[in-house]
Amino acid sequence: MPLVSLTPEEQQVVRRAMAATFEFFDLDFQTRLGVYPDTMRQLLSEWPNIDDAYDSDAYLAINNAMNDLLHGVGISDAKATEITGADRAEMRRIYLKWAGDRRTGLL
Repeated sequence: MPLVSLTPEEQQVVRRAMAATFEFFDLDFQTRLGVYPDTMRQLLSEWPNIDDAYDSDAYLAINNAMNDLLHGVGISDAKATEITGADRAEMRRIYLKWAGDRRTGLL
C-alpha cells in the first residue's frame, strides 16, 4: 500500500523515522539508506506529497529508515519509541501495512 493509504498518525511515525536518520548516520548515510542526505531532506520537505512507488527514492528512504529503526544495532527499544512515538510492534505493523506485497529487507 502506498503512503497515502496510511492514517495521518501512521504517516507521522514514518516521517519521524526518516527524520531520525540524520541523528544516526553521517558518512555512511547513502550506504545505509540508499539515498543521499539532500534527497532525504527534499522528501521530508515535500511530505506527505511524495511518490513512494517501488524503486523510487522515497520507497528506499522509507523502507530503509523503518528497517534501521526496527533492527539497527545500538538503537534501543526505548530510543526507537522516543523517536517515532510508537513502539517497535506498532512500527512493524505500520511498515507491513505500508509495504504490503512490495516489501524488501528484513521484515
